[in-house]
Amino acid sequence: MANQNNFSNMAQPTPAKSLQIHQAFSRQKIIRLMQILRITQAALLLVSIITIGQGYYRDAIILMATGIFLFSVDWAIYKERPVTGAAIFLLSLTLMLSYLIWIGGGIRDSSVLGYCGVLIFAAMVGNKRILLVVLSVMVAVLMAVSFANEYGLVQNTVEPINLATGAIAIVILLVVGLAVWMLANDYRATLDELARENERVKSAKNHIEHMAMHDPLTGLPNRIMAQHSFDQIYREAKAHKQLLGIIFIDLDNLKPINDSLGHQAGDQILKEVALRLLSYTKQVDWVCRYGGDEFIVFMPNITAADQVSEASVDILQLVSENYVYRNIEIFCTCSIGIALAPQDGEDLDTLIKKADIAMYHSKDSGRNSFRFFNPAINRNMLDHISLISGMRKALQEKQFSLHYQPKIDLQTNDICGFEALLRWHHPDQGFISPATFIPLAESSGLIIQLGEWVITEACEQGKRWYDEGILQFAVAINISSIQFKRGNIDSIVLGALSASGLPPQFLELELTESLLIEDSDRLATTLSTLRAEGVHLSIDDFGTGYSNLGYLKKFEVEALKIDQSFVRKMDDQTGDAAIVRAIIQMSASLGLKTIAEGVEDAGTAALLRNLGCTQAQGYYWARPMPANEVPGFIESWRKNQD
Repeated sequence: MANQNNFSNMAQPTPAKSLQIHQAFSRQKIIRLMQILRITQAALLLVSIITIGQGYYRDAIILMATGIFLFSVDWAIYKERPVTGAAIFLLSLTLMLSYLIWIGGGIRDSSVLGYCGVLIFAAMVGNKRILLVVLSVMVAVLMAVSFANEYGLVQNTVEPINLATGAIAIVILLVVGLAVWMLANDYRATLDELARENERVKSAKNHIEHMAMHDPLTGLPNRIMAQHSFDQIYREAKAHKQLLGIIFIDLDNLKPINDSLGHQAGDQILKEVALRLLSYTKQVDWVCRYGGDEFIVFMPNITAADQVSEASVDILQLVSENYVYRNIEIFCTCSIGIALAPQDGEDLDTLIKKADIAMYHSKDSGRNSFRFFNPAINRNMLDHISLISGMRKALQEKQFSLHYQPKIDLQTNDICGFEALLRWHHPDQGFISPATFIPLAESSGLIIQLGEWVITEACEQGKRWYDEGILQFAVAINISSIQFKRGNIDSIVLGALSASGLPPQFLELELTESLLIEDSDRLATTLSTLRAEGVHLSIDDFGTGYSNLGYLKKFEVEALKIDQSFVRKMDDQTGDAAIVRAIIQMSASLGLKTIAEGVEDAGTAALLRNLGCTQAQGYYWARPMPANEVPGFIESWRKNQD
């Protein structure tokens, strides 16, 4: 857009440029005025000499006096009054010539030739007002001379023609001719400059039109040009009763490349992708950069969807070939969504929308693949959009709540903690599973607001239990990796603790393994700050990620939660019991507690106890319960233990 604005300025002069043009024109007029002034003074001197030679001393005095008076024009120029100088020059010559005509040969006097020169001078160095005044004086003088001669008031006589009168006429014609030559030269120069300026404007206009229709980075048609191309291609497809395929391409991992190697690397890949797509289609109008890392390829003149499938396979392979940037090999793939006209729509916006939906389905299916649009995908996408909108409203209307599931010490059978679990009871749809809405909250960014609410609510509830004297253990909260990437999770947690008054040792944060791997450097500082305040840290769903022991030492976590997918299959012949045993033994050797989740029966609880697992939670002991049921559960549990 910045480039387009620059070219717009070229096509349409700015006030500063207009001022420069005006100033240059004014300077040129002053130069011409001074040139004509000196030529005229020289001509007056020459004519004065000729006139003296003929004995016409009175005429000579008038000519010389006028020439001397014209030096006042220099004064006007010195005072930066060029218009005044031009007026003095032109009116002085007009009055001088008028006097010579009156006392000389009248309208047949050679001085009348000078009128033509003065009019040319006025056109060159004067303005409209001066030109009209000068012309009016000339007309009035000629009419007066004619009237005076007609009625005998004055009788002008024409002197015999001799060398002197011929010389004077020649001088006048030379001055007039020189002025005409200068005027014609200025006119030609102006025309040449206008022609050059016209070429510049046309070039700028063409560039603006190109910039408006093309992407500045890749040179491909942009979405505006894509609309024009679509209209033409689709008309031809309809005329031949053929299909038009819209292949919507989205690069899968351009953002990590930009983050790690810089935007120059990303730009290089975008340009290379554009070249590869052009080499495949062989038609510039069939490819466009729709925006960001998105491209569109038109597939006209097709009779079956299989042709688009084959093209999509080729494009996937073409895009996924390695890229080289500064001797570094980069791997980049793409996801493709396909819509067909006319069955999926007959306008580009509709087709792009449906191809985009199909493309997201391709990403959800593992990326580096393609999908055709179908109504089922659209319904699923609309459901997602509806849920995201519903979550925003739920936050405002306080539809979310926290339920708490107890953690049991397997060795003492005491309650050793509660995990806060988010629940959403929709007024129309009823209970919505966290497995459904949490991923949508993360993908839409709502997890930031939702997570902050969970932290605040859990701290406030923990403080109420603390004041009632029933909180003798930590309340655990799951923290999304997206919350950490926001960069202010420590201030949010410490702010919630401070606002609620809950001592930090009664709060536990459960982190995912993927978070520890992805953002370890910044995370180390954040976790160190929280740990120094007394907040407990544990790793959730251990065993499902990278299970790198290095970060256990680096971040000094206190506990590992064994994922329920292993715990629930411990009795099966799947090797899950061996995995659980290995995690427990490793944790014990590192001085870490282990928390098994998803325990649903006494056999599993006993097996975990025998393996040395520290804590556990699951439906075997209690389902997640509302906060108001927790005090009663604790009291009942303690009575049963007694």
